Amino acid sequence: MGLFDFIDQAQNEAVGIDIGTSAIKAVHLDISNRPTFKNFAIARLKKGSIQTSNQIIAGKQISNILSFALAKSNIKCKSASFSVPNFSTFISFVTIPKVDKEQLPARLEQEAKKFIPVPLSEVSLGWEIIRDRNQKKFLEMNSGGKTMKILIMAISNDTISKYETIAKGSKLNLTSIEAETMSLIRCLIGGADRKNTILILDIGSRICNILVVSRGYLKGSRNIDVGGGDITKAISRSLGVDMVRSEALKKEGGLEDSRIKDLIKPVLGRIAQESKRMIQTYNQKNPNNPVQKVLSAGGTAKLKGFEAFLKQELSLPIHPGDPWSQINFSSEQEPILRSFQDELAVSIGSALNGYKS
Repeated sequence: MGLFDFIDQAQNEAVGIDIGTSAIKAVHLDISNRPTFKNFAIARLKKGSIQTSNQIIAGKQISNILSFALAKSNIKCKSASFSVPNFSTFISFVTIPKVDKEQLPARLEQEAKKFIPVPLSEVSLGWEIIRDRNQKKFLEMNSGGKTMKILIMAISNDTISKYETIAKGSKLNLTSIEAETMSLIRCLIGGADRKNTILILDIGSRICNILVVSRGYLKGSRNIDVGGGDITKAISRSLGVDMVRSEALKKEGGLEDSRIKDLIKPVLGRIAQESKRMIQTYNQKNPNNPVQKVLSAGGTAKLKGFEAFLKQELSLPIHPGDPWSQINFSSEQEPILRSFQDELAVSIGSALNGYKS
């Protein structure tokens, strides 16, 4: 289960919902055994039709759009898990002296005051104890005695209330709310990767999320304000073409096109440098469990030549992340699912939140 769960019981099916500024996305899974794909829905939004970049969510309007999209896709499941944008959450990692279970909430509230810039009365706190490599113990010995490593996450009560309103207006049962980072990790880290330390590089149009995940636990995160949109703008300015043509050039040639290669490299170079810093910082603190490979996600990660460029910069194996890796689906469904997998990754992970593996 996630950090902000409202229903702690087994489910046979679930819908994961991701509300973005340009689209509302939903994925319906059967999770009674191995997760199996049932359907998905994507509702495109006109620019400015809803606002999420400043945490303003038009609840009634979104409920209407979501209800229509689910009905059109014949998704009748009412158990819904929502992901929220990372900018609506506060995340921090803390190491504290060992305390009893009853004392932990009060101690974590003290720690949360150090990084949450609003009164704690305005947020809801969730936490996850980060366990050791054996997945059993969460204590470590140091010069001061036994300590606990904990991930603390906070979501504003106002944000939670708005998502509750959206669920109610859509006649859905809200089972959980979580940051999109947690949803992304859940869908990309499966199988053997749950035993390793992985860097996830999620490059969107405006923001790049860099995550270090070890044994399935988030160990470090950083967001940088750079993405595919910056590449498109750079091409447009330098070549004097409109944004539509710039986007086409970017996708057609990428780093293999000599006309735009030097325009793309500065953006990707910044992403590579920030990734390298994250890897070096983690490896210095965890020399016995270093980052072993990189999983790339997001449309920009598909640029021609990007994988080779990143491999050279980071000296690590680079693999495209597969959000469908833990989901059963038919061979007939695969072409359409692959074409939308970047858009649906977060909602896939959100739907998996109720799965008892």
